[in-house]
Amino acid sequence: MFTSDFLAPERLWLLLGVVVLAVAHVAVSLMRGRAALRFTQVELLDRIAPKRPGWRRHVVAGAQLLGLSAAVVAVAQPVNREIIRPETEGRIMVLFDVSLSMMATDVPPDRLTAAQEEALAFVDAVRDDVEIGLISFSGTVNVEQQPTRDRLDVKRSIENLELAEATAIGDALATGVRVLTSSLDSGEGGDTGENATDVSPGVIVLMTDGETTFGRTSNEGAELAADANIPVFTIAFGTADGEIEDPYTGDIVPVPAQPEALEEVADISGGEAFEAGSETELADAYGQIDELLQETIGEEEEIVAEQAWKWALTAAGVLTGAWLLSLLLLRTIL
Repeated sequence: MFTSDFLAPERLWLLLGVVVLAVAHVAVSLMRGRAALRFTQVELLDRIAPKRPGWRRHVVAGAQLLGLSAAVVAVAQPVNREIIRPETEGRIMVLFDVSLSMMATDVPPDRLTAAQEEALAFVDAVRDDVEIGLISFSGTVNVEQQPTRDRLDVKRSIENLELAEATAIGDALATGVRVLTSSLDSGEGGDTGENATDVSPGVIVLMTDGETTFGRTSNEGAELAADANIPVFTIAFGTADGEIEDPYTGDIVPVPAQPEALEEVADISGGEAFEAGSETELADAYGQIDELLQETIGEEEEIVAEQAWKWALTAAGVLTGAWLLSLLLLRTIL
């Protein structure tokens, strides 16, 4: 109930009036005491003068002043403010490349291990009220973890990732869009009416080192994300010198990171593109994305709850109590 925030704080100056009444009460009490002392025949005074209420008068006056103070606070319209973040927008889908190119050791000990470690750190850094999901992709796309607040489940899924052939970035984006929009379609706090397209069901963080080699194109996936109002933050992970050994032929195959295609994905979807040629740069990219997500995921909404009625009720109760005290202690009726 108690608050320091008011819609009309200037009205608190009315409390000066309560202070003036308090000073007036003290002054009148002192004047009565002096008048009583002027009567010299004390024995006669006890017989002819009624017994004064003394301290009881001060109790009643104090209660009245307290009630008036509460009434002034009510007039100033006290409020409680609370910042909330809509739950439906608090979702992140992490799309993790597990194609064979992630075996490259240009980022020690290898791209996959380094990426897993930084993804785990990113999960720990994201606010607890934000749901995180995980999709792995190579030539196939797998939803490893539906969006959840259970960080242990997400981290366990990241640790269990395994490599496979090909890179289906476009299909992975389409799957990420489907998972995020399904939360709105199922009515989990989202708007399923005419304004559903105005609600962002979440964001996608796409971490990959290559370009699409299978399925729909990256830009097609980005357009699906843009249509669903889902920004895609891309991270091109690896260096231009990356190479792997073909597991079937033994040939050395260059697998340079290719950020250009990912920049287009970010531009189309309204996200932002990052390049990370080392584990440190990947950590920095995740850190920058986390800062951007503070503004992108679930815009904060201020809830203002007016408390004036509580203070008005308190004032009425205290003044009623003061009136009853006056009847009891000052014996105006009893």
